Amino acid sequence: MRSKIFLSLLIVAFVMCGCKKDNSEKAPSFLHLDKVTLVERTDASVVSPEGFLSCDIDAVQLLAYWDGDDEETNLGVYQLPCTVPALRKDTITRLIIVPVIKQNGIAATRVEYPYYEYVYLYNVPIATDSTTNIGTPDADGLWTVSTTYRPWTVQQIVNGQVLSVSDTVVKVLAQEYFDDIQYSLIFDSKVHRTTEASEIRSGTGSGYVVVADSASTVDFEINSDIICNDPNAYLYLEMDYKTDVRLSVGMKSAYYDGGNTSIQSAMTLYETDKWKKIYINMGRLWTQFNRNSKFRIVFSALNSEGKGGFVYLDNVKLVQM
Repeated sequence: MRSKIFLSLLIVAFVMCGCKKDNSEKAPSFLHLDKVTLVERTDASVVSPEGFLSCDIDAVQLLAYWDGDDEETNLGVYQLPCTVPALRKDTITRLIIVPVIKQNGIAATRVEYPYYEYVYLYNVPIATDSTTNIGTPDADGLWTVSTTYRPWTVQQIVNGQVLSVSDTVVKVLAQEYFDDIQYSLIFDSKVHRTTEASEIRSGTGSGYVVVADSASTVDFEINSDIICNDPNAYLYLEMDYKTDVRLSVGMKSAYYDGGNTSIQSAMTLYETDKWKKIYINMGRLWTQFNRNSKFRIVFSALNSEGKGGFVYLDNVKLVQM
């Protein structure tokens, strides 16, 4: 019996020795990136209006592939600027940079933004215990890479019908930049245009809504139906904003064709005296309306404290993918 116990212990000892981990430390290599910018596509058939390239890519996911590997190594998601460790010293054959944004403005909910192209870099040299800067330095010396929108087109709607849509990845269902050429004011009459330089986010104008001290709420909306016939589409509302009061952003639609419309809120934005870029996921809200193909984007300035003020908007666009 004792011999059997001894033999068992001896086997366990050999197994434990065979499984001993190598605890020797390895000095990592580092990759450094400061920011990601959004630029015009080189194959774009038309020049994007001013403000179309407004963005806030505040993080990236990095995927690295080395020769001989079966798949990419996920180095992780990092807020910009970032310096990322990699426990390798060989040249990276292919480095993929995935643009990441704060969904609904929430820092804890960073997601890959599907409308932006991945950035591919090849043969990126790295070395143990040293840092490789990614991209090229901009005018401020910040190491930068550039992405673009996936191929896009603007949807044209005439008399409530989609006139024509090119076969592209991204469709802009509605847009307003408040500029001279683009200025069409898709919003209702409560939204005005200003050309005061101090109140413009980009281009030659921005939109504003007056909120009187006595008004508890001021409602306004994109004043025509938006049509999306793809029930599987992603929907995001992009815009720049600053506001003296809280601002609710939502959707108005019916739960079935021919039914009465109702309004649901996607989120409420807090007061801010500085321009902010936000990406609002409207797809989740759209599911509550059974993905009805016709809907409107609606806003409500909430003046519960009775202080009044202004709501400013710029570079507004609803994108589908």
